[in-house]
Amino acid sequence: MKNRDERTAIEINSHMAKAKSAVNSAMSFAADEYCCLICNAYFRKNIYQSDLQVIEDLILFFKLLGSLNNTSVLEEILKSTNNLKKNIDNLHLKKDFQPVLSDDLKNKLRNLHNNKKTNASRLHGDDDFYAKYARDLDTNFARNVERFNGLRLKKNSRILDIGCGFGLFSHIATFNGHKVDSIDMPNASPILKEATKLLKVKKHEFMVKKNTPLLKFKNKFDVVTAFQIFFNGHTTDKLWDVAEWKYFLMDLYDNVLNDAGFVTLVFNAEHKNLKPILIDGEQVFLGKKSLEEFFKPFFIMLPSMARLDNKMIALLTKKNIKDACQSNIFIKRSFSIKSE
Repeated sequence: MKNRDERTAIEINSHMAKAKSAVNSAMSFAADEYCCLICNAYFRKNIYQSDLQVIEDLILFFKLLGSLNNTSVLEEILKSTNNLKKNIDNLHLKKDFQPVLSDDLKNKLRNLHNNKKTNASRLHGDDDFYAKYARDLDTNFARNVERFNGLRLKKNSRILDIGCGFGLFSHIATFNGHKVDSIDMPNASPILKEATKLLKVKKHEFMVKKNTPLLKFKNKFDVVTAFQIFFNGHTTDKLWDVAEWKYFLMDLYDNVLNDAGFVTLVFNAEHKNLKPILIDGEQVFLGKKSLEEFFKPFFIMLPSMARLDNKMIALLTKKNIKDACQSNIFIKRSFSIKSE
């Protein structure tokens, strides 16, 4: 960093070292804060040719942190200056970079574990299951950044998030310029209700039921997401079969998705205190072999989500939905779903 005085260069390198350490330690918030600090404290004043390596590292970090707007600003600077080789006189950032979550917001979200559960809340065992999302906000945030980055959206899109839960995915997508509507059940945990309120998620209370249309919106969507799906009666004797999923998908096809739209479904293989479903000694991730046969062509493995099995994530375009739901290849079959 030969264009900067020694003291400033030491400060920037020190902050970059801390940001890199935070990224490697999965401390997303600390990394985001250091990256924004470097941009706001130094690059708002001047950007020099010798800053190239720092900017390239910041682009990588911001991508990992789900801050794609900040990424695009830095990428445009490198593109317009041929990697800082020309037109760099008086070059600087035009405005401050903001972290995805402010300190005040993070503190309020973390304290939500103190919220009292109610008789109407959806509970798991003796404790409110969703308190873990507040207690371990960093992990919750990182998981939702992975979900958002996994969509690989190239332009601002209209997104419907089914089962928004804590609301972090919806917040991250909105922060990056997408228009997001979210759906969650009316009797959600007080923790989830307060979290979505703090994150200013545009949430609609609605219970997804089999053979029942979704809410109707004025606009159709480019992307529909459903993470950690439970609305399909997972781990119960009311688990949806192919016919119920066909109804759900055809409703998306007819009433929800734009022509170039797609839906990402992330299924639950198992859950807290519940054993995976076994049929003839084989673990059946979706609870029924007929379902695995139906979704088999659409299972994907995302590099950033390698810890998940490839029978948990299904991606369908609007054309895929029509081909699958109008085909006679998939024959409904009945299997026991009793856990062994």
